[in-house]
Amino acid sequence: MAEKVYSVDEANALIPKLKPLLERIRKTQEELAKDKTVAAVREKAAQNGGGLPGRHLSALTKTLDADLRQLAAWGIVLRDPSIGLVDFMHQREGETVCLCWKLGESRVEWWHPLETGIAGRQRL
Repeated sequence: MAEKVYSVDEANALIPKLKPLLERIRKTQEELAKDKTVAAVREKAAQNGGGLPGRHLSALTKTLDADLRQLAAWGIVLRDPSIGLVDFMHQREGETVCLCWKLGESRVEWWHPLETGIAGRQRL
């Protein structure tokens, strides 16, 4: 798939769809981390072939996979799911850079060179 290049306006237009998706990814990953531990204990104790904990983990995994596929389809790079940090590829002065956005920000207002990541964030 060709790499999607976003204008600032295109990236901002996607924020209303992106925000709930990233919130769900964060929540799902937190639940998976918690439930994997609980499920492992239950499986060892019960040895009952899976049951409800296994089905719940499977549903969480399917939700996460679908959400990650959606990000990939949009051409958005997930950098840190715990804070909802994403990059949109962008052309700036003839160079490919990243527009940088995270949950809690009202709009895309930052960019950084490909090689620096969030540490190199600069205001648009």
